[in-house]
Amino acid sequence: MVEQRAAMAPTTAEERQAMATVTATREVYGEIQALAEILRETWRPQPQRVDAKHALLHASERLCNLMSLALYQLENNTSGQLQERLKGELDDLKNRLMAMSAKLMVEKLEKIDKRAEEVLRERDYPLGLAGKLDVAFANLMANLKVLGGPERLGDRVPELVAKTETDLQSLSEIEKKLGVMVDLPTPKKRR
Repeated sequence: MVEQRAAMAPTTAEERQAMATVTATREVYGEIQALAEILRETWRPQPQRVDAKHALLHASERLCNLMSLALYQLENNTSGQLQERLKGELDDLKNRLMAMSAKLMVEKLEKIDKRAEEVLRERDYPLGLAGKLDVAFANLMANLKVLGGPERLGDRVPELVAKTETDLQSLSEIEKKLGVMVDLPTPKKRR
């Protein structure tokens, strides 16, 4: 038993850092749970609930960034039982987060798609909108990748992702033709 605990204890600075990152991930998940509880409390004033929803989205992005870092650290800086235990903790957090925030992520994807579709349909191109929507989409896709991919959000979500990506590419091409995006750097990798 003592040998088993020793095998799961961090021995190097890198292992301690990986463990600290997993701990920070759990703490941010706790924040998300508290914010989700506020959203479930219908007696709260609407402005407070809106603020909680925005804070929840921000905390979810932080959590995905931490999870991505933790996965990298576990893959490259840990081994054996410690790695298995910490990966198990992260997998559990991934599943719980996906169950909790799936609806919000789909809403955000639908909002990005709706705005791009609306602009393309109305042929009214606000300055730099393609870049702004592209960054929001890329961030959402990065978060979904950490959690296991868009297919985990439901059957229709991969189709919505493909449609949104196509609409954003069209909008970006139009802005380039209009000279809006000439000096902007290449968009962030979406997937």
